[in-house]
Amino acid sequence: MSNNLLTISYITNEGLIVLENTLIFADKVDRQYSDEFAIKGAKIGATCNVRRPPRYLGTFGPALNVEDTNETYVPVTLNYQFHVDVQFTTADLLLSMDLFKTRVLKPMMATVANRVDSDGLYFAYQNTANSIGTPGVSPSSYLTFAQARARLANEACPDGDKCVLLDPLSMAAATDGVKGLFNPQAQLGEYVKNGMIAKKFAGLDWYEDQNVVSFTTGAQGGTPTLKAVTQPAVISTGWAQSGFLQTTGWTASTAVIKVGDIIQIAGCYPANPQSRTQYGNTTKQFVVLPPGGYTQNPTGSATPGLAFAAATLTYGTFAASTGLYTSSGSGDLSLLIGEVVITGGQFQNVVTTSAFTTTAALTVNGGTSYASLVSPQGIVLHKSAFALAFADLPLPRGVEEAARANDPEIGMSMRMVTQYTINNDAMPTRADVLYGYAGLYRPLAVRIAG
Repeated sequence: MSNNLLTISYITNEGLIVLENTLIFADKVDRQYSDEFAIKGAKIGATCNVRRPPRYLGTFGPALNVEDTNETYVPVTLNYQFHVDVQFTTADLLLSMDLFKTRVLKPMMATVANRVDSDGLYFAYQNTANSIGTPGVSPSSYLTFAQARARLANEACPDGDKCVLLDPLSMAAATDGVKGLFNPQAQLGEYVKNGMIAKKFAGLDWYEDQNVVSFTTGAQGGTPTLKAVTQPAVISTGWAQSGFLQTTGWTASTAVIKVGDIIQIAGCYPANPQSRTQYGNTTKQFVVLPPGGYTQNPTGSATPGLAFAAATLTYGTFAASTGLYTSSGSGDLSLLIGEVVITGGQFQNVVTTSAFTTTAALTVNGGTSYASLVSPQGIVLHKSAFALAFADLPLPRGVEEAARANDPEIGMSMRMVTQYTINNDAMPTRADVLYGYAGLYRPLAVRIAG
């Protein structure tokens, strides 16, 4: 192949293809590239809105009862600009594209894909309330995954596009536990995607992903209860993505809760979003979110995970550097949770009993015996649980070459910029992506504790 074809534009387009093929988690969520996401000259912090469809209650009898159409929106903040910087020599550009991909492009794109994937898995466990399994114990039973699929079904999950992603050790335990069943020899020819283990086992496509996060649960402490039920996290109608739960009874002035911990409230049970009737006999799970949201990681940081923004609480404090909530001197603490408790209306998500009072007891991560445990957070999800948005970065002037590749079908955008340096006859080049994650339908994901 002629070296004349190895332009930065050609390299960028080829790089986008390589990047798309190396994603695992990020390939399993809703990736959208539209006029709203393709913000020309987008900057860190730009926000796009994803529309969620309305829901209706319906009415018996012949009388007309017109309902309001309440469309809800979820903001996607483009928080993360990640790039890999390399230096091409003029000799590199004399290679064929196949050799160039092997030597230069694939390692670059693997680094970008790994970061996008890793950020997505951090976001997923920190924004998923439903959880199956026992912290500190590797999942080894078919029942664990069947229950996760059943949880999605009870949350009115659409058919298809459901998968499970596990870390290698959890995958080893799971496959050993069901090795008599987990034997898809007749279909091995279909499993050509990176990391795929099986198709449609327990109703799920199975993937192994080394980026699955090991989460250390919060330390807990005290006998926590609600402080009141008249707060933003408990509403009788309408919809909200998150809200502050005011709590009390914690050990005073202690770091008791961590972002990603799961809270359950006595007398508050999950409701099917269509029938609005209780399913199961386990209280509904709510996930603790970062109160200030997410922010861009420090420039040059290679630390995995998402960076939290600082926030001031009504009760207690939050440490953005660690994700820890610390109770006040009186044992009170404000916790941002998602979803919120919605007791009625079109978006009702709970059924309450007499135990749901102004001082209802709280359970964290299944109980105090599961405090401060390291637990890999595998995940079962439908594609609509989360959204990943890419935006166009501006093309700078005064450089050797700058190119941008975007593909609406795969929902991605990438930019490459190169500049010739005469002192060493080389071409410093950077590949950038600007992206953000958001929870679309958080109940359509289930964490698998390991």
